[in-house]
Amino acid sequence: MINSLRRPGLTRADRGMVTAELAVALPSLLMVLVLAVCLLGAAGAKLRCQQAARDGARLAARGEAIASVRAAARAEAPRGATVTVLEAPGTVQVIVAAPVGVPGWWQPWSDWRVAGAATAPVEGAS
Repeated sequence: MINSLRRPGLTRADRGMVTAELAVALPSLLMVLVLAVCLLGAAGAKLRCQQAARDGARLAARGEAIASVRAAARAEAPRGATVTVLEAPGTVQVIVAAPVGVPGWWQPWSDWRVAGAATAPVEGAS
């Protein structure tokens, strides 16, 4: 009766194989999960940079002071963002770049940056 409860085809040497396979696969699964979370964070930071650049370009196109444009864009951007305002005849461009929060132990990608840029025609310019 006891022999009928055993799985057919499993020998004594096969016992514990599932545990060993899980021990090998679990770290890989964890790495993929961390990478997915970091990529989602990067996508969110990219969207915030793009929105901050759009709003900054809109303010600059209306004739706001460059300092207030930078302050408004920096307030909407992710932490640690840099804001660059470029003026050209008839247009203004705002570029917002920010570091992405990738864990420092993941060295190859720990210095990722995302950026958003927007250009707008200056109001009243012909």
